[in-house]
Amino acid sequence: MSDMRFVQFGRIYGVEPSDEFEARALVSRDAVRLANALFAEAADSDDVTGAASARVYLEERLAYFAALVDVVAGEAVRSRFEERLAAWG
Repeated sequence: MSDMRFVQFGRIYGVEPSDEFEARALVSRDAVRLANALFAEAADSDDVTGAASARVYLEERLAYFAALVDVVAGEAVRSRFEERLAAWG
């Protein structure tokens, strides 16, 4: 059975990584794609009702992907998510 994090990355990046190293490389190359995908998930979630709950959602998802998202990529994801959040309203 596939690691569900890899399956989710396959949906986001269009290719399912075979291991954590490959998953980290995907995020490092294109953290914006992950940020945009997580923002879309948050915007579609019934549990997200505003900026504060969107940020909580993001942090929960980043915690889930913690082994796959290094500090630098995590900051890039947060930065892009905040840009999308500001434009959202």
